[in-house]
Amino acid sequence: MSLEATLTYSETGPDSVMLHFIVENTGNSAEKVTFRSGQRYDYVLYRDGELVEQFSEGKMFIMIYEEIMVAAGDELSFDIPLKELSPGSYKVTVWLQDSAWPGAQATIRFEIE
Repeated sequence: MSLEATLTYSETGPDSVMLHFIVENTGNSAEKVTFRSGQRYDYVLYRDGELVEQFSEGKMFIMIYEEIMVAAGDELSFDIPLKELSPGSYKVTVWLQDSAWPGAQATIRFEIE
């Protein structure tokens, strides 16, 4: 698989972080990513082992069909704000919203004091 995901974060306040989700084409040829709505990614957020939120739950997205060619060495990058987090140990998994790339996902853990 030539689309590889990485996930990092930076603290943006005492109760908030900014996730940095990057999907890079590590192969030698362009790869097609297909979005079937305005949704580009999804995530699940857990605090102390309990599900806190799934990004797409309860949301409506514009109906759009878009194909993006990601050239070799290029990347798709998304900044995802998480705000008003209660103190605890968090785990978040983010994935690209294209069923053709199930491996384009990454998980990270962080603490909110």
